[in-house]
Amino acid sequence: MKITIHEQNDEHIKFTLTGITVAYANALRRILLSEVPTIAIDLVEIIKNNTVLPDEVLALSLGLIPMYSKKQLVYKEECDCSDLCPQCAVEMEIDVSNTTDTPLNVTCKDIRCEDDDTFIKSTPVIAKLGKNQSLKVKCIARKGTGKMHSKWSPVTVVGFEYDRTNKTRSTNYWIEESLQNDWPMVEEEEADLLCDIDTVHMDVEVVEGSLKPVDVLIKGLEILKNKFYNLRNKLENNY
Repeated sequence: MKITIHEQNDEHIKFTLTGITVAYANALRRILLSEVPTIAIDLVEIIKNNTVLPDEVLALSLGLIPMYSKKQLVYKEECDCSDLCPQCAVEMEIDVSNTTDTPLNVTCKDIRCEDDDTFIKSTPVIAKLGKNQSLKVKCIARKGTGKMHSKWSPVTVVGFEYDRTNKTRSTNYWIEESLQNDWPMVEEEEADLLCDIDTVHMDVEVVEGSLKPVDVLIKGLEILKNKFYNLRNKLENNY
């Protein structure tokens, strides 16, 4: 397999896979969407919230904030601790009060994190505080994947194209006269044109503020390779 990168920036990457099948490209697409791990806020304790924003909406908004950590966190299920520890969780806090007469925006810049290796690049508005309103929240960020919850998915969309010349088209229009003559049995080699395709063009768009596009691609390829290795080892051990 050969990978040729045509274009990349902070939000998306375009590349071509050569020497593979459509099924392999689709497997990579599914892994990029649901199995590349990131971190996201998973637990929210709302200590004080006298804003107009309901607690449920606030907790949902916090969980969708993209973030990045240099630490290699482990999954909660794989950690030896009983509840949480620096190896599996990152503690965060928001404590903002508005003592002025003008509205005050609470953004991601107001999130205080105890871990210096965790970064939040984006600055969306979390809530708006009116006069004498306060917001105090404690959060726990954990490691997860998109198949656990979409908030952990670093990818927004993955598109791929494999038939630019439209050689696999199967739509031909005609006036039907005889059912037997117009609808004969389809030969196997005519129906399996996808097997002849060995080049797939892919375009991956990532969540801004999460992982870099090339890092998402590398991690997805590693996960796919490990799946093949695990399958081969199990087959060799059982047969």
